[in-house]
Amino acid sequence: MRPFGSAKALAVLLSILLPAARPAAIPSFHRRSMPVIVDERSSARGSSSSSSSSSSRTSSASASASASPSANSNPKSSGPTTEVQGGLTGVLMTLPDQIEDAGLKRIPDDQHPFIAPGPDDQRGPCPAMNVLANHGYIPRNGIATFEELTTGMMEGFNMEVHFAAGLSALNFVSRGNAFANKISIGGESILVPPLPGNIDGNVTGGIAKTGRFEGDASMSRIDANLGDNKNFVQSKFNLNLLQLGKFGDDGPDGNNTVVNVKTLVAMEKTLFELDQKQNPKFEFPARRMFAAYGQTAFLMAVFANGTTNATTLPILDAFFRNETFPENWFRAAVPITGGTNAKISSQIAAAIPTKPGRNNEKGEYVEDPEPPAPFNSSLPCAGYLDQAKSTPAVLQNTTGIFKKNVDFLTGILFAAAKVNPGCTQFAPPSGPANV
Repeated sequence: MRPFGSAKALAVLLSILLPAARPAAIPSFHRRSMPVIVDERSSARGSSSSSSSSSSRTSSASASASASPSANSNPKSSGPTTEVQGGLTGVLMTLPDQIEDAGLKRIPDDQHPFIAPGPDDQRGPCPAMNVLANHGYIPRNGIATFEELTTGMMEGFNMEVHFAAGLSALNFVSRGNAFANKISIGGESILVPPLPGNIDGNVTGGIAKTGRFEGDASMSRIDANLGDNKNFVQSKFNLNLLQLGKFGDDGPDGNNTVVNVKTLVAMEKTLFELDQKQNPKFEFPARRMFAAYGQTAFLMAVFANGTTNATTLPILDAFFRNETFPENWFRAAVPITGGTNAKISSQIAAAIPTKPGRNNEKGEYVEDPEPPAPFNSSLPCAGYLDQAKSTPAVLQNTTGIFKKNVDFLTGILFAAAKVNPGCTQFAPPSGPANV
């Protein structure tokens, strides 16, 4: 079967590949904001809120699961909800309720029109976050709270609350202010102050800052070591479209225009090979591999039109290049869970023999040492430990509401990790600060 073997499919592809054929793309996005996923192989919004209103490294920890914080450790009615430390006001985080209207729905609705971001609005490497901000499902300035991020993902994409909360938690412990309960979906912002006492440096980086959660081998951004990792790069995104043209299923837009797992596997292999050769400091540790495969699975699990359960060529173009919801797009008919995403990401991982690693000084890819038990039980568990080892250890030495928020966030992450059989040990933050 010929790639994009119809006049209609060719027209769609040309409209994407030729910039003059479409309005200018809105700057910024990648593929990342990755949600917490589990390994199915080892187990069987300016708008001001979401539409519901809303430096030292410590050794790797060996705390037991029983000593780990709970994902529900911030009940909505216990104790003070604000506190001042070092002149900064902290806000207690809480887990939002699962939205009641969690069914098939055309998105965006009339209350969430597309508005292009202004010069002071933050956008970053995650297309999903950029789309939610452009439509006001999260604050349009790109500065959000934990609750706003989580609710925005539920309302815009119908992600189940714990799946959405896991993604929010990852971003907050990595590059947010977990005391003030603020994060930038792009880069540094005066609206997101540094942590009390500047314990993680004198600025808060935002999710675009690489090194902790964000990383190499993006679907539509170049590696940070090579330049601007925040804004959309058409030439890199085109590599994904070429894989779709080779391996995609047939659909209403023509032959080879519907994303399938074989397409996702080919995308990941191509992105890895390209960046590993072009970036002398290429890194693909367990946390990044886990995130990359989970984010790629997002294309089928979250971006699919709820009326067809398919992700097509025009859908990819809308989400990635224009950073808007596609025309006549409906979110999923039932809430999307982490397990749903894992069914796809685990197939990707199973089809790619590459192990976590990084380039050496000669530009050769070298595998990382295997993590200790029980974290060697699965890629999700290895990724969980690796993420904890890149999260500032100073977060453990916090007090009051700050400490409650840290425990709340790390509890969410452990709750997701221990779904994987054998992943029974809590891994507290143990990484360097101010990096």
